[in-house]
Amino acid sequence: MARIACIMVADFSIAALVRSNPALGAALLAIGPSLAPHAELDAVAPRVRELGIRPGMTIAQARAISSDLAVVHRSPAAESSAHSALLDAVESVSPVVESGAPGCVWLDLAGLHRIYNGEAEITAELTRCVRRVGMEPAAGVAANKELAHLAARCGGVRVIEAGREREFLNWLPLDMLDLGKSDRGDDLETTLSRWGMRRLGELARLDPDAVGTRLGRRGVELVRLARGGIHAPLVPRRRAEFFVETVELEYGIENLEPLGFVMRAMLERLAERLSMRALVAGDVTLAFGMSGHRSFSRRVAVAAPSNDVRAILTLINLSLEAAPPEYGVESIRIEIAPRVPRPAQTDMFLPPCPAPDKLQTTIARLAALCGPGNVGMLSAENSHRPEAMRLDPFAPHPAPPIPENAVAKNVTQLVIRAIRPAREIEVMCSREIPEFVRGENLGARVISIAGPWRRDGEWWLGFTVDTDMHADSSDEKDPAAQECGFIRDYYELALEDGGVYRIFRDLNSDKWFLDGAYD
Repeated sequence: MARIACIMVADFSIAALVRSNPALGAALLAIGPSLAPHAELDAVAPRVRELGIRPGMTIAQARAISSDLAVVHRSPAAESSAHSALLDAVESVSPVVESGAPGCVWLDLAGLHRIYNGEAEITAELTRCVRRVGMEPAAGVAANKELAHLAARCGGVRVIEAGREREFLNWLPLDMLDLGKSDRGDDLETTLSRWGMRRLGELARLDPDAVGTRLGRRGVELVRLARGGIHAPLVPRRRAEFFVETVELEYGIENLEPLGFVMRAMLERLAERLSMRALVAGDVTLAFGMSGHRSFSRRVAVAAPSNDVRAILTLINLSLEAAPPEYGVESIRIEIAPRVPRPAQTDMFLPPCPAPDKLQTTIARLAALCGPGNVGMLSAENSHRPEAMRLDPFAPHPAPPIPENAVAKNVTQLVIRAIRPAREIEVMCSREIPEFVRGENLGARVISIAGPWRRDGEWWLGFTVDTDMHADSSDEKDPAAQECGFIRDYYELALEDGGVYRIFRDLNSDKWFLDGAYD
């Protein structure tokens, strides 16, 4: 039997504002279309409702009850971010989630009983996840979406067991349904009250055709709901490709320090949403709404995906310091591309390596200090030049597998430490054979030698090509292109000081260079 859960945040517009600005949580908060005394309140916080203030009162009437009432405008940006966070929290428990009205989501509980011990444990996990993103939810579980939504509207956690749906519907008051107007423009709740209807159980005993004649299609649907006959299918939403947080500021911010303070709180909320989905933050896209209806956007590359807020904020600050916004920032939108963390498995025969998440965090901090383009892993360039290298993202290669029946050899292999750029040295030769090497922190007689090995390449870059796409018959070369070619003789030397080195002689300049040392 299908089991559907509904997660609902009461007074969602208020909850979204408090999530965006936690300092408002201690205030007597209400939302109105304007701050004029005659304007009617759209929503009030639970603490304000306890004082007797209700939506629909004017601001003057509400402040006559409490002069500490704080009235603010509604924030669509905060509600959009809060609803996305609610979806992320629920998707961390179930992969099949449908988005409803702002502050309301449904999820399918099929298969979750293999992970959790009963529906009570599932609802407890859902409540914990929603609290992690800064909201207090109500949960309802039933056989279909409509009953689950009604159960969530009752507040707290309510599980309607299979076969007891009519028992729940019979006592449910009609004023909990938020009945709108019928097709004929009449207020459904007022009409049903005149008929003497107070609960859904009383409405379930009416004839649907007679109700439809008087109240239209909405009345027929209400009777079907009272009988538990509506079973709308669950329509799962597509997985989010980006994680977004948006904040609308009360005034423009012109300095980077307070701007970073606001963005830090936004990044912390995004990191929490990503961690619940077992994801890490990739590249960051900033979009600022500035004074005078101007806009500002910036893409910040993250060298190593990580949820370290401090490292990501440092990268953003470095980017903004290089080219700051020219006008005051009035709204902030941060968009993060999620990445899957790199998994790693410990090997029994190799020394332990850092955990992938800690390693990525360290690389992200190094990128924040040195710049994203200066951190990575050197790889050999596809070139004939021996020292040609490129900087790739840091991704260490896995250790080669140990072949079967391999016999361990008690032999220490030498590893060369490349010197980049190659250091110029002085070499004294006898009959073109090096006998003494002298340079910076180096000076000793050669006791053993191997080589030379001739390496040359990129000589073809010096040839010119005519308009007929044929090589020039003359052997003349462009001087600028000739510098790209190289011809070298490499030697490996063991010196009297105990060191083993690799040197080469550049035949173009007739100079000697130290290319590497064996450790």
